[in-house]
Amino acid sequence: MILSEIQEKITLHKDNALLVLAGAGSGKTRVLTERIKNLLAEGNYHVLALTFTNKAAEEMRLRLEDVEDIHDRAFIGTIHSFCLEIISKQGYSVGIDEMPHFFDKEEDRKTLLIQVFENNPELKDYYLKLENKEKGSFVYKVLEYISNQKKKLIDPIENSNDAFEYIYWNYNELLKQQNAIDFDDVIFLAYKIFAKRPSIAKIYRRLYKYISIDEAQDLNFAQYEFIKLMCNGEHKNVLMVGDVNQSLFHFNGSDIKYMSSLFKIDFDAEEIKLTTNYRSSKAVLKIANKIKANSSSIDSKAPKGLFQINSFHDDKEEAKWIIDEIEKLVEQKKHDDIEGNITLDKIAILARNKFLFQSVEQELKERNINGKKLNYFYKRGSDVTDFGSELIILFDLGLSILSNNQDQLHYSKIQTILGLKNIELLSKMNSIENLKKIQSKITDQDSKENYQILIESWELVDNGINNFSITLNNLEEKIKLKYENLENDINELEKIIFDIQSFKHLWKNYSKETRNEMKNLQHFKTQIALGITNVGNNQNGITLGTVHSVKGLEYPIVFVIGLTEGAFPDFRAVQKKGNEFESEKNAFYVAVTRAERFLFLTYPNNRMTQYGNRAQKKSSFISLIE
Repeated sequence: MILSEIQEKITLHKDNALLVLAGAGSGKTRVLTERIKNLLAEGNYHVLALTFTNKAAEEMRLRLEDVEDIHDRAFIGTIHSFCLEIISKQGYSVGIDEMPHFFDKEEDRKTLLIQVFENNPELKDYYLKLENKEKGSFVYKVLEYISNQKKKLIDPIENSNDAFEYIYWNYNELLKQQNAIDFDDVIFLAYKIFAKRPSIAKIYRRLYKYISIDEAQDLNFAQYEFIKLMCNGEHKNVLMVGDVNQSLFHFNGSDIKYMSSLFKIDFDAEEIKLTTNYRSSKAVLKIANKIKANSSSIDSKAPKGLFQINSFHDDKEEAKWIIDEIEKLVEQKKHDDIEGNITLDKIAILARNKFLFQSVEQELKERNINGKKLNYFYKRGSDVTDFGSELIILFDLGLSILSNNQDQLHYSKIQTILGLKNIELLSKMNSIENLKKIQSKITDQDSKENYQILIESWELVDNGINNFSITLNNLEEKIKLKYENLENDINELEKIIFDIQSFKHLWKNYSKETRNEMKNLQHFKTQIALGITNVGNNQNGITLGTVHSVKGLEYPIVFVIGLTEGAFPDFRAVQKKGNEFESEKNAFYVAVTRAERFLFLTYPNNRMTQYGNRAQKKSSFISLIE
């Protein structure tokens, strides 16, 4: 594709700050990467390219892989991965003697919080007196408070009389005792390093002459302040690219003001707009402009495309029609507006939340049983890795122990899964000895056999990270041998094998992207937690994805389903209104603009819920486009 005059202007921009307001399908990724190529071709300096998703970072890397010495001359990754690198190299300057371990899962944070309650008689008494629903609400409120304080770059106060502040302090102390950090600590710690040691920030300013920030509409306070501190009013060669209509993460503290307002003031940035959508058909763009007025200029050469809204009696009828339509499209094979054959890989079914796929998935399963093979998969967000089998959950927890002998949290979790308790971590012994101590307490024979297989696997990994691939193969063989004659456990075997394959995928990506001298178990676990190893999964068939999981992707044919009030927009956003509702509207815009050629919007007038068949009101978003 030949660059437009305005796109070329951006790629040739060199010095001083620039804000690019780029609409959906306007070629922003190409513009970003072409500019980086131009900069690296012109001089012997380094470029920092930050984004907010691993998928976007991976796409930039692929487009730049033909640039000589790209790995040595540019850092391309998420802002969290960049901050972790700073912590790893410069943490000593703020008293971090060794790289902290990453407690990324929400369940880990909840467990730490409950330990804080257990250690304080008054808090414990208060917590135990709450009803189960109230306990969940209280835990959520405290975790939200802690997260918000860290996003505001506010340290906890020791010996505070405020209950939440007291919990925040003790929660952080429990993290420190286990040499661990949580997700919100990553930006905060990197910020502290720059704030307390300005000379270190100066090193990074001098190293990266040019800085690019993609998806800048998703910046929150801590991220923006970190970038501002790094630049320190001296570094002006900053490019921010974003779309105000694709701001989805208000719940995470993001605000478009950091990009669209403060950046222009703080960096004296010039503004350029990219509005022409080169990706989508005229039919799709007309709908997008009804949702967000004048969000896209329509290229006169854009194909006509197709748009439909359909309502159905219930979600089962909705699902049946969608799969019927997909079968017709695939049988049709060709359409003038779609390049190549129409295949399942070119089709996505999108919804606001995963529960809305129940009827669609049931319909797909029934057709597959009846001989019409329709492959499909759930598109997971690149930052999420969940294992479904108990054995691999235990294996993963054991890897955490191997990489951090102070990790009491995951040591206790292994015991809980196995129905054990109160086996103390022997911190003076090595990790394998700690894990073997658990083995000595297991009484159930089947669990004991499985745990022995895990011990052998952990020992192999402990002998060297390069044994990891061999470990997974051995684990798979031993499990197949154990379960091959146990027909009742065939479902469990399938779950285990699926999880092992997932681990193989993670290791393959990690090995491909990581230099040998950097490879170690802690680094591997951290890359998993950041989602870096989970990109590029070669799944095929129809994509089933939530709107948030497909942000940045596009498909020739898109179905957006379940468009009822309370589902999309989500009922919480309807109640809260304001910014929350605007984020939902942005999510709807994102869903619509994932379509390149054909767009189908559907909704049921009734839906089966846990309370029975309930009438549904069509989404208020439909009224925007009818």
